Amino acid sequence: MQVALIYIQSPRMDYTLYAPEDFAANESYLRYYFKLDPVDVFFWQNWISNHPEKLDVIISADQLISFAALQLPEEEYQQEMERLHRAINTHEGEAPQEEAPLIATKQGRLIRLFALAVITIGIVLTVVLFLYNKEYYSNKNSRQLLATQYLQERKNEGTQALTIQLEDSSTVILEAGAKLLYPPHFKSGKREVYLEGEAFFDVSHDADRPFYVYYNNLVTHVLGTSFRIKTNPKKQVEVTVHSGKVEVYEQVTTSRKQERTNVSNGVILTPNQKVIYSEDSRQFEALLVEDPLPLLPVVPADSVHSAGSVAAAASFVFNTAPLPEVLRTFEQVYGIEIEVENERINNCHFSGDISNMDFNARMEVICEVLHAAYEIRGTKIIIRGTGCPV
Repeated sequence: MQVALIYIQSPRMDYTLYAPEDFAANESYLRYYFKLDPVDVFFWQNWISNHPEKLDVIISADQLISFAALQLPEEEYQQEMERLHRAINTHEGEAPQEEAPLIATKQGRLIRLFALAVITIGIVLTVVLFLYNKEYYSNKNSRQLLATQYLQERKNEGTQALTIQLEDSSTVILEAGAKLLYPPHFKSGKREVYLEGEAFFDVSHDADRPFYVYYNNLVTHVLGTSFRIKTNPKKQVEVTVHSGKVEVYEQVTTSRKQERTNVSNGVILTPNQKVIYSEDSRQFEALLVEDPLPLLPVVPADSVHSAGSVAAAASFVFNTAPLPEVLRTFEQVYGIEIEVENERINNCHFSGDISNMDFNARMEVICEVLHAAYEIRGTKIIIRGTGCPV
C-alpha cells in the first residue's frame, strides 16, 4: 500500500493574527520556506498573494528564519539537510513504499529543529532589545532590526555622491550621509534593500523579482525604473519618479491598523510625479515635480522637416495648431495630464517655436498667447481662461 503525505491547513486558523515569530515557528510555514512540501508551498504562496497587508510580517518572519539558520550548529544543520535530501532522492527513485514515513520523520526533525531555534532566538532578541531600549524597540521597524544581522552596509562618509552597483546590475547613488543595507545576493522571488538618507535608484527590470526599498515605515515597490528618495526640509519623505511606474505605500503594523481611520495607504506614481509622505499625519500627497523632464526626444526647430524625425520624436514648433493638438504633444512628451476648465479654450490655435524651453516656460508662453493661466492640481494641470470663439 502506497503512503501519501498530505498536509491540510486548519480552516479555523487565522494567520492574519500571526506575528513574525508565529510564522517562523509554524511547521507548515517552515516546510514552505525550505520548499519541503509542494502542498505547503502552494498554500502559502496563495495565502501571501491574497494578504498583501501581511507582507511586512512575512518578510520579518523570513528574516527571522534566516537568522536562526545562521545560529544553528553547522554540523547538525548539514547532517539534517543531507539526511532529508537522501530520503527524498531515494523516494523519488522508485524507493520501497516504507520510505515515505522516513521522509516525514526527517522533515519533522528538521522542522522541529528550526522551530526550536526560531523560538529561542526570538525570545532572546525580544528580551534583550526590550531591556536595552524600550522606546527604540517600539519605534524601530522590526525588519530593519533583523536585517542588520546579515545584510551588507554601505554608508557615504564623504561629501560627494557614492555609486553602488548591486548584484542584479541595479545602481544606487548615495548622497552624503546616506546609508544602504542590502544582501550580497538577492532572493529568487524579490529584491530588498533598506535606506537611510537620500539616494537615487536605477533599478534593472526583472518581472519575476520586484524591487523593494524600505525607508523607515515607507515602502517603495518597483519592477524596473529610476527614482529618488529623500527627506525634505519639513522632515517629510519624498519619492520622485524619473522613469517607469512606482508604488509607494506605508508599512502598517498591528498597532497602527487599530488606530487607522481615513488614512490613504499609498499611491501609484508615473514619471514626473512625486509623493510627499508625512509620518506624523500618515498622509500621502501626490504632486508634479517642480521641473518636469521630457520622456521623449524633442526635435530641434531646424530638423522638423527632416524625414522620419517627427516619427522618432516630438516637435514643439506649431503653425496655427488647434490647442487640443498642442496639449496632446505636451501629454505625450511629459506624461502629464492637462485639462481645460472652459471648453471654449479648445477653440483656440497656437503658432510658435517653443523647442528650446523647459516645461514651465512652454506652458507660460502658451497661456500668455491665449490670455489664460495654468494651475497645478495634484498630478494634473488645469488651464483656465475665457477661451476663443468658434
